[in-house]
Amino acid sequence: MEYLSVGQIVKTVGLRGEVKVYPLTHFRGSRFKKGNHVFVLNDKNEVIRDLTIKNHQQKDTVDIISFNEIATIEEAEQLINAYLNVVKDRSFLKKYEYFYSDLIGNDVFFDNGQEIGKVIKVEEYASYVTLRIKTSGKDVLVPFVNRFINEVNLEEHKIIINFIEGLL
Repeated sequence: MEYLSVGQIVKTVGLRGEVKVYPLTHFRGSRFKKGNHVFVLNDKNEVIRDLTIKNHQQKDTVDIISFNEIATIEEAEQLINAYLNVVKDRSFLKKYEYFYSDLIGNDVFFDNGQEIGKVIKVEEYASYVTLRIKTSGKDVLVPFVNRFINEVNLEEHKIIINFIEGLL
């Protein structure tokens, strides 16, 4: 089964097992909805903890979450630095939306067939999402917007972008 990290527990809050979570998802409200399950995985990507969300509050850049299975601060302290994961479900996405993890590692080409490099990171800026592409020389940044992106083919692990004079 494939999992997607949606947050990292950074500290405890209060004495009843609540935790502060740094979110790694744009869908905080639906990912951390009461009754949803999140999973803590080991190094082999195996579930070591199945947690049910009891309560969720969004606070600016972090979330405060309590779980049905965690009742004390001592239990919550054992989860500090753990990542919360959900089952990766692509049906959750709309047309032309992608999980960032699906874009990383794809080969990138100009629409004329010239190879550019490989996506090594997806970065978010205020106005748009950007692909960081490792080329033979330096890293280049390409906005992940329709003006630049021609095609995304996840099956073939490649992204085709419109030719941009001076990019390389």
